[in-house]
Amino acid sequence: MANFNEYVAAAGQLLVMATAVDNQPSTRIMGFAQSTEAPNKWYLVTDPASAKVAELDANSKVAFNTMMGEGGRRISSNKGTLVRSEKTWADVKHYFEENKGFMAGHPTPEQEIILELTFPSALLASFVEAPEVINF
Repeated sequence: MANFNEYVAAAGQLLVMATAVDNQPSTRIMGFAQSTEAPNKWYLVTDPASAKVAELDANSKVAFNTMMGEGGRRISSNKGTLVRSEKTWADVKHYFEENKGFMAGHPTPEQEIILELTFPSALLASFVEAPEVINF
């Protein structure tokens, strides 16, 4: 079995998220951080006025691909659920604060919405290893 956490690290805390509302697809690149509570729970932070918040309120089902790491390592799932978290920035900031790129793009994260992405399974794929489905 491939090491899931190695694939998470290879993503550099970036993923491409896909949503669809009223048959209209939408994608965006977002930063994420993996929860220490469960490997398949990731936190994302977004501006409450962004279009994605309205899309997610209308349809919490999402698909995603992490950015490719060394050897083309990436994680994908079309079974994700993305919802508003009950956690505050204070609860999750330790996951993000060492990511200088994230912090530069989110100068006031305490005013943003914390989202939770969960997925029951994921595909680990690369150019150097056989693909593998992981079930949580």
